[in-house]
This record gives sequence, C-alpha cells and structure tokens, in this order.
Amino acid sequence: MRSRILLSMFIAAVVLAIGVNAANAQPSAAQVKKDVSGPKTVSVTVLGRGTRVWSKGYSKYVWDVPYTAKVKSEEPGVNILVEATASYDIAGGRYVYWKSFVGSNLFEGIPNPTEAEVAALLQRFGPQPIMMGEFYSAVKIEGIKLADKPRFEWHNLNSVSFTVYATFTEQVNYTTTRRIAKPYRARLYRDGKTMPWKSIGQSDNPNDDEVIIVL
Repeated sequence: MRSRILLSMFIAAVVLAIGVNAANAQPSAAQVKKDVSGPKTVSVTVLGRGTRVWSKGYSKYVWDVPYTAKVKSEEPGVNILVEATASYDIAGGRYVYWKSFVGSNLFEGIPNPTEAEVAALLQRFGPQPIMMGEFYSAVKIEGIKLADKPRFEWHNLNSVSFTVYATFTEQVNYTTTRRIAKPYRARLYRDGKTMPWKSIGQSDNPNDDEVIIVL
C-alpha cells in the first residue's frame, strides 16, 4: 500500500513538473523580440503572453503572440509602423518560431488611401485585375468594395495592399449557383509617393479571418 501511495505521488509530481515546464516553454517577451527583429528593426512591443489557436490555412495549432514594431524603410528618416502576430509551432511542449503574419503596416507621416479613394479606384479599374480568372468564370458580378478591416500593408512607398470583397454569383455545379462575398488582396502601384495611383492588381492570399461569406 505504501509503495502504491509513493508511486502515485511520484506520478503526480512528474505530471505537475511537465505542466510547469510546458508553461515556462512559452516564448517570453524577450524571445519574441529576438525572433521578429531584423537589421532594420528600431523597436518591438510585445502585446501579451499569447494564445493557442487553430490555423485553418495550415491545419495546425500554433501559439500566436501579437506585437507592434517600428522598422526603418528604404526612405531615409521614414519608419514603418507594423502590427503583426508572431506565430510559433507547438511540438512536444516546445514553442518554435515559425513566421510572422502582418496585420497592417504604414509609413510614418504617409496616410493610407481613404475609403472614398479606394472606392473611386475600384470603380475606375474594375474587379478583373483583382479577381483574375474568377472574373470570367463568375455567373454575375455585382461589385467590389473595401473590407471592413482592410489590413493595409505597404510594400514600399509606391505600393500598398489591402483586402477587398467582391460580391458575385458562382457556379457550384451544373445545376446550382450560390451568391457570395469573397475576399481578395488588392495591390495599388504608383511611380512616386506624390504621384497618383496608376494601376491595381492581385496581391498575396487573404488571412484566415478573411473568409468567403455566403449571402
């Protein structure tokens, strides 16, 4: 009986130790700053300890830590203000830095295009450069507009990406259609930071939270 009690106490102690070690293995603020910093990083502010989330796009659990950063741009004296998430793989109680997902970024002193400006540009260029081949396969296209959470991302002083939603009817099969609002990442281009936007195209893929809405 005594041996069983001692064994039970030993197992409980081991389980507790594993739990403590797993909690301690979560990346500290100092570790996150180190992982996301590069040669041009001016400062990083870590926003909380992080949370375990399911990444639909990559079909795995990750540990996400939100942060903001100030990064030097290619323009002397102009910094980029970044809102992002540091994502860590979780493996055997270990947290290994995977990549950062940018929520938005902007240049200090250079405003994002306004909603009215984006609406005018989308009207001018139309949905085809953003939807690409899906423009031609859609049964009926009703329109395209800036998303409620645009997630502006500046690639340089002359190019910025953001999320838009195109509303259209698509063919599901030979007999069925459905009306949807689908997210796309649009990207504007210009020749200089004081020049007008000259063209628009499709950028990178939308994030996990930018999903197709069935109407």
